Amino acid sequence: MPFITYPQESGQVAVIIPTGDVADCIKDVPANTFYKIVESLDIDDSYFNAYDYSEETGAEVNIDKAKAIHLNKWRAARAPKLSSLDVQFMKAVEQGDSVKQAEISASKQALRDVTQTPLPNTLPEIKAVWPDILN
Repeated sequence: MPFITYPQESGQVAVIIPTGDVADCIKDVPANTFYKIVESLDIDDSYFNAYDYSEETGAEVNIDKAKAIHLNKWRAARAPKLSSLDVQFMKAVEQGDSVKQAEISASKQALRDVTQTPLPNTLPEIKAVWPDILN
């Protein structure tokens, strides 16, 4: 099945999936915009915003964008953990338990530091990295 790809103003790829004749769908490409018709397109939907338009292949992954998306997935996974630790910390404050407060503070810092983890430079390798602390 052919696809029509073209660059958006942001540089991100736009994809048209024709349901009929490809020639009929070219009218949907904005005027004065280069486009490419490709027979296959391998795009990971969960990282779609990481793809930029490519004149050669139609679309290619922008590794920096993929890393940012992956880090945002980590942030979403850690948010409820940090919220839970906030509650535990406040209970420790109410109880005057400074040892517990220090332990919780260290746990919270470890969760914050997770986004400093270096990521590899290919999308499959990036997707394979998931810190144990987020499980």
